[in-house]
Amino acid sequence: MTDDLGITGMTSSTCGIFQAESSRGERRGKLSVIVLVPFIALLSLLPLVPESPRWLLMRDQLDEGAESLRRYLGKGLSAGDPIVRKELASILGAIRIERESQISMKEVITLKDRSGHLKRLLLGCGGQFMQQLGGINALNYYFPTILTVNIGQTELMARILTGCNATSYMISSGLCFWMIERFGRRSLMLSGLWLQFLAYLMVAISVALLSHAPLQWGAVAITFLFFYYAAFGCTWGMVPWVYQAEVNSLAMRTQGGAAATATNWLFGFVCTQFTPTGIRNIGYRFYIIFACFNLIFVAVVYFLYPETANRTLEDLDAYFDRDSGHKTIIPIDDKVAKQTARPLEAIEAEARRIAEGKTTDLHKVTAVHIEDV
Repeated sequence: MTDDLGITGMTSSTCGIFQAESSRGERRGKLSVIVLVPFIALLSLLPLVPESPRWLLMRDQLDEGAESLRRYLGKGLSAGDPIVRKELASILGAIRIERESQISMKEVITLKDRSGHLKRLLLGCGGQFMQQLGGINALNYYFPTILTVNIGQTELMARILTGCNATSYMISSGLCFWMIERFGRRSLMLSGLWLQFLAYLMVAISVALLSHAPLQWGAVAITFLFFYYAAFGCTWGMVPWVYQAEVNSLAMRTQGGAAATATNWLFGFVCTQFTPTGIRNIGYRFYIIFACFNLIFVAVVYFLYPETANRTLEDLDAYFDRDSGHKTIIPIDDKVAKQTARPLEAIEAEARRIAEGKTTDLHKVTAVHIEDV
């Protein structure tokens, strides 16, 4: 979407013009060639990356899949190691189940499948929808405008604060790498929404009272704008992208990812279109809109979004199965949907898949003697 709006093109052309204007003629060609260095480095490393084990096993390349899985698991494991064989058995069992329940997009849309594919696709899209309507791109694209128009900062100070804010955002986004596995997806989404609601509410109050004490309330507004970015970076900046990849089944992974990404760009575009008008015409009320969105989304996540942390792809297939007993609206006492640790029922289901895999597919993997599991 940003390419359609010309933003990427404008950035690319501006960088080229800046380089041409700020460097000597005899150095311009050399500077342009520098961009090839990271490209060549990445290209040279690609042959070292193993092929996807799932992709190989889905095409019945069992020996190659076992070897690829061994390389991904690392730790000096051999192809016959129990850890490798157990993981291989689980994947083969899941592939067998998937082949037995192949569906078309028509069946997904008409709810004729048993694995809840449409529900899972909508959860992935919904995460991206909530990320954008939570107000991030209203600040991303118009942070300097907000500082000058609504808070009364000078253009120079607005640029300085924008740079400082981007730095703090980068740091908070880095923290998410640690937090997302420690606290889980669901907890981060819920806590992030509460913090974003608080931030936008305080910005709205500060802008409304700005005329009474411009310096003091301006500082409060800026503080909570920074606070919003930090909260978003630690939570919603990354979680929707991880969630959409985890919640969709193997059969719908590509379609689900494409639909979720399209949702992100579509509603990001919508937000950027009405933001300038809102900033200039309705003042503090504009921030109340996003505060309300975040508050509403708390209930949406709490009752509709199950935890996906520490679950395998096969665990989630079993959770969303029509006969699993798990409801679309998550009951308050449903610990399986909420706990970060892997549920006992998922562990037991994996054991059953491995047992079934032993009697069907695993005898084919003679290269790793998988029949000895």
